[in-house]
Amino acid sequence: SVPRQFYNGVSMTKVCYSCLPPYAGWLTSNERIDYSHFAMALRQGYVPLSQDTIRNKEVVKWAYNVALTRFHEVWQPERAKLIAPMADMLNHSAEPNCEITFDYEGNCNVVALYDIAPGSPLTISLGDPTNPTPIFAQYGFLPTDCATIFCKAMHLDPQIKELGYEFNELLFQT
Repeated sequence: SVPRQFYNGVSMTKVCYSCLPPYAGWLTSNERIDYSHFAMALRQGYVPLSQDTIRNKEVVKWAYNVALTRFHEVWQPERAKLIAPMADMLNHSAEPNCEITFDYEGNCNVVALYDIAPGSPLTISLGDPTNPTPIFAQYGFLPTDCATIFCKAMHLDPQIKELGYEFNELLFQT
């Protein structure tokens, strides 16, 4: 199923960007700029859609986020960003147990990196586990299995609860 809410840079406001560490703010604001270019391309007719669809800001934002959070970049035979619905079933891990490949006809293949126990989740890496900031900017979450400084804000959980919040409520949405 496709999510109806996103928590990445496209969903944030200028105030949200200013609350983030500088690198995260820069990455997420760049996502917002890319979204603006996407919306402008739709309005200029580069994609054959009805005017009702193009004028619906929520649908356009949803479409951009679906494409942004679901593509897999390949470099052979040429650079391309491909979407395969099967890949949506894979979770992120700093220590993935499989990888996605595409053949020259564009078919998506999921290849196990080692024997995976029955019933175990299939996982891929969505980015560098030592630098989760781009993962946050693109996908809107912080991996829980990374040991970097940005993730270590989790130690502030008692103070966050004292303020009346849960840690996951500090991710932004529109």
